[in-house]
Amino acid sequence: MFGAAPYSALPWSADRRDMRAYFDMTMDLSADLTLKVYVTTAAGYATEPTDTPPNQPFRGTLQSFSFTRSIMQGDIGRFTTGTGNLKISNADAEYDFLQLSYAIDGRPITIRLGRADQPYAETYPLAKLTASGWNVDTDSVSIDLQDYSYKLEVPMQPNTYGGTGGVDGGSDLAGKRKPLVFGNALNITPVLLVPNLLIYQAHDGVMQSIDVVYDRGVALTGAGDVANYAALAAASVASGQFKTCLAAGLLKLGSSPSGTVTADVKGDATDGYLVKTADIVRWALRHRTVLSDPADLFTASFDAANAAQPAPIDYFIGPDDNLTVAAFIDNVMGGIGGWGGHRLDGTFEVRIFQAPSDSPVDSFTRADMVGGDIKKEPLPDSYRPPRWRWRVPYQRCWTVQTDLAGAVTAARKAFVAEPYRLAEATSSTIQLDHPFAQDRDPVQSYFSNASDAAAEANRLINLFKTTRAIYRMPLPRRALRRNMGDVISVTHPRFDLRAGRLMVVVEWDAKVDFENGSIDSVEIAAYG
Repeated sequence: MFGAAPYSALPWSADRRDMRAYFDMTMDLSADLTLKVYVTTAAGYATEPTDTPPNQPFRGTLQSFSFTRSIMQGDIGRFTTGTGNLKISNADAEYDFLQLSYAIDGRPITIRLGRADQPYAETYPLAKLTASGWNVDTDSVSIDLQDYSYKLEVPMQPNTYGGTGGVDGGSDLAGKRKPLVFGNALNITPVLLVPNLLIYQAHDGVMQSIDVVYDRGVALTGAGDVANYAALAAASVASGQFKTCLAAGLLKLGSSPSGTVTADVKGDATDGYLVKTADIVRWALRHRTVLSDPADLFTASFDAANAAQPAPIDYFIGPDDNLTVAAFIDNVMGGIGGWGGHRLDGTFEVRIFQAPSDSPVDSFTRADMVGGDIKKEPLPDSYRPPRWRWRVPYQRCWTVQTDLAGAVTAARKAFVAEPYRLAEATSSTIQLDHPFAQDRDPVQSYFSNASDAAAEANRLINLFKTTRAIYRMPLPRRALRRNMGDVISVTHPRFDLRAGRLMVVVEWDAKVDFENGSIDSVEIAAYG
C-alpha cells in the first residue's frame, strides 16, 4: 500500500495502478534455457496482442518490493549503490522448481506501474535492477536486488603487457597494466617499454601531447613525432633529445638516462582531449564497461556537472594500480564534491552536491506524511562540528623525486618534492560559533589549477557553514519518482519548516507490502 489503502486503490496521477514485475533466469545445460517470470499485484492481468511481449499473462503473486539508495556514506556523495528485495508468493508450490533448475544472479528485474486495464506499453517504468541472489521456500520466493553498479566493478585499465617484446613489453612487464593518463598530468613516470631502444610508454592509446621529458629533473629537447611504433623504433634521436609517437602514447630517448625519467604530458585524446571531470567519467563508462553511451546514461546529468564544475583535472594510473571503474569514479567525482551511481530507472548519472536552490521538483507538507512524521537528524560525523578550514589539492606531482641532477633549479626541486599544492578557505565566524570546529586533512581532489582548487575550497566552506540537518520523512508514492540530488520543498509545523524549506534528497527508501494491510512507505532523507 501507499498511504492507508491498498496499493492498487490509490491514485497515481489520478489513475488506479498496480505493480508488475518480470525477471529472466538462465541455466546452462546442453544449451541455454531462459525462463521469464511475470508477476503482478492484480489478478487476471495479461498484455494485449499489440504489446511486447504479446498476450503474456501475469500471475497475481507479487507480495512486496523494497529498495534503498543513499549518498550518505561518511561523506555525502562519492560513488553510490542501491539494494533491495522482491518477494512473490509460493504458497501454491508453483515456483518450487526454480532454485533447483535455474540461476538468478545477474538477471534483469524490471518493475512497472500501471492500471489493470492499461496496455503494458503505457505502464510507467519504475525500476530496472538486477538480482544478486534468492531463496525459494514453502511460502515465498525472496529475491535480493541491486542496481547495475556491479557492472562498474571492472578494471579501469584491463589492458596488460604480454611480455613478448617490442610494443608488448619485455618479460619483466608481463601481466602489468599499461599506463593511463588524463588531462595535463605533471611529472608522471612512463613505463620503460623497450630498454635497448630507450622507448617508454606514457599512455595506452592516442594522447594529446608529451610536453616535457626529464632525466633526473633536467628537461630534454623535443625532436618531433612519428606515426607508429615501428617508425619510433627505427628513428634516430640525438643525445639530450626525445621523440614521440602520440598515436600510441610512446616516447624515445636519444641517450641512456642518468637517473629517473619523468614527463609532463597531456593525456588521452581518443575522443578528443578531455579535461573535465564528467567527460572523463563518461570516457571510463564508454570504454571500460558494458554500458552503452548514451542509452545507459542519464546524459543531462553529465552536461549539468560539466556546467557546474568545468575545471580541468588530471589523473595518472600507473602499471601497479588496480583501480576499478567504480573506484576511479569515486575518486574523481569525490574530488569535485560529487558522486556517480545508477538511478532507479537503470541509467547512470553524475551529480555535484550543492546547497538547495532554484525551483523544487516537488513539494511536500505535513498532510503528505501519512503513517509517520518528520524526524530531524544531525549531519554525518565528518561534518560535525563544521570545518573552519577546507584544504583542496591542485597541481599534483605524480612522481615525488629526490633523484635530481645538480643543475635542477630550486623551483623545480621544490615542485617535485611535494605530491600536490594546497588551496584553502577559512572562516573565523565558524571558529567563533563552534569552539570545537574542525581542521581536518585535505580533501582528495585532482584540480590542475590553483584558482579552481581555491574556488572549490570556498564552495565547500560556504556549503557547510550554514546550520543544516538531515530531515527524514515518510512520503506518498509520487516520491518514487525522486532521485538523489533532487531539490524538494518541505513545509511542516515543526522545527524551522513552517514557511517551507528547500532540501536536497540524499536517501531514498521504499517499502511496499501488498498483502498484509500495512502502511507502505517511501521514506526520503533530505539535506536542508
